[in-house]
Amino acid sequence: MAKKSEYNIGFTGLTDGKHEFTFEIGKTFFEQLEYSEINDAELKVKMVLEKKPTMMLASFDIAGKVKVMCDRCTDDFFIPVKGDAEIIYKFGTEELDDENVIVVLPNETEIQVAHPIYEFTCLMLPVRRIHPEGQCNQEMLKSIDQYLMVEEKSIKKDKPSNEKESKVEPKNEDDIDPRWSALKDLKKNNNKNKK
Repeated sequence: MAKKSEYNIGFTGLTDGKHEFTFEIGKTFFEQLEYSEINDAELKVKMVLEKKPTMMLASFDIAGKVKVMCDRCTDDFFIPVKGDAEIIYKFGTEELDDENVIVVLPNETEIQVAHPIYEFTCLMLPVRRIHPEGQCNQEMLKSIDQYLMVEEKSIKKDKPSNEKESKVEPKNEDDIDPRWSALKDLKKNNNKNKK
């Protein structure tokens, strides 16, 4: 993952107080990851590390654009990202369950920030990633549609003609779980009281 010296920050020589670091993140950063849904990037990351006697607070400000695959046509395209996040580096030895707190052991002299930068960038991506309207690869969309139509025909062809669609019959009122019945009655009574 990325050049070690660039993303590993030695903190033992830092005085208490705030220290600012800036990173320019490009394609090589993501190429060095074993698996990344980001193919390229033009990101600027500003990190402010506030050192205190028992901990360090790292504030990340990330802005720029990243290249991802379009969920609709599968072509790559750039999508803008912008946001901020924080991590606490706590000096000590005890294990903590908080994902935003990283324990720094007494023998450690530096913190690694490449992984947090990657995770925060991924969290800033939208759930659905599609080209802006009209910019999808139309040839690819046609190919995908044709493939789906062939698949659908193949499924219908393989299905025996005497096979009926399975229907779930509605349950008899007597078959209802007694807990649901009790809730249903409670709701009816509640509605009567409101009137």
